[in-house]
Amino acid sequence: MHNGFTFSLLIAYMILGPVTWILFGILMIMGRRRMMLLKKPVPKVKDPAPRATILIPAKDEGPRIRDCLLSALAQDYPNYHVVAVDDRSTDETGRLMDEIAAADPRLQVLHIQHGSLPEGWTGKCNALQQAVKLADGEWLLFIDSDVVISPDALRAALRRSESSKYDVLSLWPKLESHSFFEALLVPLAAAGVSMMYLVGLTNKDYMRNIAFANGQFLFILRKTYDEMGGHSAVKDRFCEDVEIARLLKRQGKRIRISWGTEYAAVRMYSSLGAIFKGWGRNFYAGSLGKPWRILMGMAFVVFCCFSGYAVLAGGLIALASSASSIAWTWLAVCGVHLLAMHGFLAVMYAWSGNPRRNALLFPLGGSLLLGVFFKSLRMCITNKVEWRGTNYSHRMSNDVATAKP
Repeated sequence: MHNGFTFSLLIAYMILGPVTWILFGILMIMGRRRMMLLKKPVPKVKDPAPRATILIPAKDEGPRIRDCLLSALAQDYPNYHVVAVDDRSTDETGRLMDEIAAADPRLQVLHIQHGSLPEGWTGKCNALQQAVKLADGEWLLFIDSDVVISPDALRAALRRSESSKYDVLSLWPKLESHSFFEALLVPLAAAGVSMMYLVGLTNKDYMRNIAFANGQFLFILRKTYDEMGGHSAVKDRFCEDVEIARLLKRQGKRIRISWGTEYAAVRMYSSLGAIFKGWGRNFYAGSLGKPWRILMGMAFVVFCCFSGYAVLAGGLIALASSASSIAWTWLAVCGVHLLAMHGFLAVMYAWSGNPRRNALLFPLGGSLLLGVFFKSLRMCITNKVEWRGTNYSHRMSNDVATAKP
């Protein structure tokens, strides 16, 4: 009976450990292939080039906003303008915007005053809803204020979207890291989002209920945006980008997400505390305030990742006490598990633009990721989110607004 139980436990570990990670790695590579939509060199645009508008919301983004705006104004696309929104900033963000606008007439700046945020709206959605009123482009490119884009980014997005008749094209940028914890934890959290929300399947049109978009670089046809109802359709969402993709894909629109590390780079958070707060909000919002996907993510980390270290320790202890064949069997399975896990994690770190060696530090990185999940669970319980200096306590509705016919 003891041997039967041990054998059953070994089979369970084989499924949760090496089998799961080998399948995960295969799906990860297949998903990346589906997301390789943009290629260099980027073809020239047709003449006349369609009008495009780049929209950039910013709140207290002084250290990064200059680089973001200058990269937007450095596009090699011939027919576009930029609208930047100073969303109730308390630092130098608004002043820097005005200085750059004074030197370049293609930039228009909108200042949103303190105390003007409507009830039930998030700050970003309100800022972009106001900014779109100043946009005259046939295409809209929303980028976050901590993003820097390459000179051919707008041209690449427009060329691919027009040639393939996409309604929305979103890019996954390079994840810049300037500190140890950024390089260790941010790529893990991004991989967690990709796994929990099956990001790669967004590009399958027939999977109407699976959709994802990244507001760091979100390119959308203006007609589609207006028919949706603009940001008012997702006004209470903290991850409005994902909800826009979900809403439009259910309506049969063509939504695509592409790997975009050659076209955009972002430094999301500059401290461990900011990483916890920011990614905690992302997981909470992407789950619509429900804990189930977060709990599944936690279970994956514990049973499919940390189990390998527990089996390694147990196998070595058993081997030290008696050189039994079963101990060697457990260690062999564990070796396959840890090799597959660290190998695919190394690939993931490299894809995000961070050192492969960080995969070896997963015991620390995974523990911190569990901490981020716990932060999200707390938000699910309290329905309270603090973001960019604004405290939100509204509950997100289960369904986004229905788009206009």
